Amino acid sequence: MKSAPFQMHQVSTKDEILELLDRYGDDARIIAGGQTLVPVLAMRVASPDHLIDINQVASLKRFGISGRSLEVGACVRQSELEGWDELTRAQPLLAMMLPWIAHTPIRNRGTVCGSIAHADPSAELVLGLAVLDGSVTLVSKKRRRIVKAKDFFLGALQTDRQTNEFIEAVHFPISGAATGYGFAEFGYRHGDFAVVAVAVIKDGDSWTIGFGGIDDTARVHKINAESFDQVNQFLDELASETEVREDPTATSGLRRHLMRTLGKRACKQAMEFKRG
Repeated sequence: MKSAPFQMHQVSTKDEILELLDRYGDDARIIAGGQTLVPVLAMRVASPDHLIDINQVASLKRFGISGRSLEVGACVRQSELEGWDELTRAQPLLAMMLPWIAHTPIRNRGTVCGSIAHADPSAELVLGLAVLDGSVTLVSKKRRRIVKAKDFFLGALQTDRQTNEFIEAVHFPISGAATGYGFAEFGYRHGDFAVVAVAVIKDGDSWTIGFGGIDDTARVHKINAESFDQVNQFLDELASETEVREDPTATSGLRRHLMRTLGKRACKQAMEFKRG
């Protein structure tokens, strides 16, 4: 199939983006990497009248540490962040996750903010932002607002972004040197979306454990546990009690099993973690 006709707008400033979104609203879509949007257009799942190409806006290509967060602009490619020499030190969890995203050609074009905007509940970056309790900066012609991840992701492919807003940047908080991280994922082939993914942050006896792929949004749990046995018990009980989705890709039983096994693997990794 081919996409429905649309008008392409190539912009060079944020003001131009905001003006076009204010004018066209739901009839417009932002395009940067296009790794999700282009197939969606080709299948006519979406048929916007206007595409706004933001790739020439220099200020949206920046990323780096701002205060206690890693700030990533709207045009930053996933491979750019993955290849950053400081990533393992600044945000180890993202360094663990990025190689699991699709394949290298996809990461070379796909943007970090594009993955967040798409809000697939199996996507690694969506899980990462949720577990790290990160935030999204949304900008419209009239206002700028910062939305926490727990409030931004509303459901599968659903976010709090309004039609006249675009994601200017996302913010991944940076923890102290003593914090441990773990990540584990299962997919049928490397590069597929995760059947289940688990991300863990350990700060002393405080644990944050997040699951992707089990529901319409990433599910994040916080517990206090003094031993690995206590964490194991929590994971066993959680997998038994949590309502887990079942679909053509996996039964709920398989997903529960993966919650236990991947969860324990990621938690052990967080316990043994040493920042490079």
